[in-house]
Amino acid sequence: MTDEVTLAVTTRATAEREHPIMRTTPATWAEADSWLAVLHQRGHLHRVETGPDGIRSVQRGRHPVRWTLHHPVLALDFIEDLLLDIRQRETEAGR
Repeated sequence: MTDEVTLAVTTRATAEREHPIMRTTPATWAEADSWLAVLHQRGHLHRVETGPDGIRSVQRGRHPVRWTLHHPVLALDFIEDLLLDIRQRETEAGR
């Protein structure tokens, strides 16, 4: 079953692609960290680490490929892509 949080965000992301909405507040690390924590807890991310310089490093699976997120906007873009991928896989699995 699709998670309510994932559904809400992916629905919003789809709507924004059809009718772009400009954010009224800048992206923050607190917002990105909240998303990363939830995705990690639910098993969608294998590892999430914060370096001493504040840069986040994320790993989707056990493979050695890591994504380095230097800015909260990059982190939210990564999260959006991940949520869209999750939604697509869940849709395909339901067929």
